[in-house]
Amino acid sequence: FQQKIGEFQLIIFDRYARQGVLPIIYFDNIARYVRQGGAVLVAAGPDYASPTSIWRTPLDTVLPAEPVGVIEKPFYAHLSDAGKRHPVTRDLEGSAQEPPHWSRWFRLVNTKNNNGTSVLEGPDGKPALVLAREGEGRVALLLSDHIWLWARGYEGGGPHIDLLRRLSHWL
Repeated sequence: FQQKIGEFQLIIFDRYARQGVLPIIYFDNIARYVRQGGAVLVAAGPDYASPTSIWRTPLDTVLPAEPVGVIEKPFYAHLSDAGKRHPVTRDLEGSAQEPPHWSRWFRLVNTKNNNGTSVLEGPDGKPALVLAREGEGRVALLLSDHIWLWARGYEGGGPHIDLLRRLSHWL
């Protein structure tokens, strides 16, 4: 994250919590990389709302939502109004039905100060997938670590491959 960061096409943090592995200066480099045209995907679970959150690094300047807690209850992720039009989620298989024809998730990171576009929503309209442009780059923040339920076919699964493919392409 210091010498070769410019060669990266996408940086993914999957349930990442600071454990002292990456020096803090690397997070500053990653934020600069995004502003200069790079892309970051954060797939967050409870770690995002913890004291070791990636939010509590210089990445907070490019991440589109601040964590404030975790909601633990079953819900169907729904397309937001913006999500019905956005290329990442538009016409996502199963989204036209009520409830959507995909499995429930059971955990969502609650956030505030959302400055991106929420394309998937959880309970009470809370953001579940937030997309943002930052400088010349792009950031995606998936606020549930339960997309694996779709992949495993729980309650019929969901369009995880299509969603992640579109998300990677957009990023």
